[in-house]
Amino acid sequence: MPDTELQERIWAALAAHPVYMVSLVTEGDIRTRPMSGHLDRDHHRLLFITHRHTGIIGAALRSPSVGVAISHEDRNFYTAISCSASEVPDRETLRQVWTPMASAWFPNGPHDPDATLLALTPTSAEIWDGPSSSVLVAFKLATAKILGRTPALGVNATIDMR
Repeated sequence: MPDTELQERIWAALAAHPVYMVSLVTEGDIRTRPMSGHLDRDHHRLLFITHRHTGIIGAALRSPSVGVAISHEDRNFYTAISCSASEVPDRETLRQVWTPMASAWFPNGPHDPDATLLALTPTSAEIWDGPSSSVLVAFKLATAKILGRTPALGVNATIDMR
């Protein structure tokens, strides 16, 4: 399967469920947290509203790579995405992606001086995309066992996301 088709599957999955697990290296440890993201396909990035003065921005900018993971168990679809990080100081972009949920953390809205955008630009990804039917999975496992083969349970590939 061509990388472009797999890239589109990943972007579609990101659009379908906009809360991702974001992993950063902080003080030598991997820290993972759920974050609500906004797709910016025009600039090939994910945007996250965050506090300027928390460790998230600093840790992301110091990391050579930031991880984003999504899991759609009902579809048997999983992906781990490596991203480069940058801060987007543009207030207009912040206003465009602002949500009512963000107001819970920033009562002054998108004009809050502590509100900023973390941009994660995907560079590579590993994808696992298999059949969503548990009956089909069971059939493929049984068939592979009977035939003495490795089961063919879908796509597993590492792709360039640039």
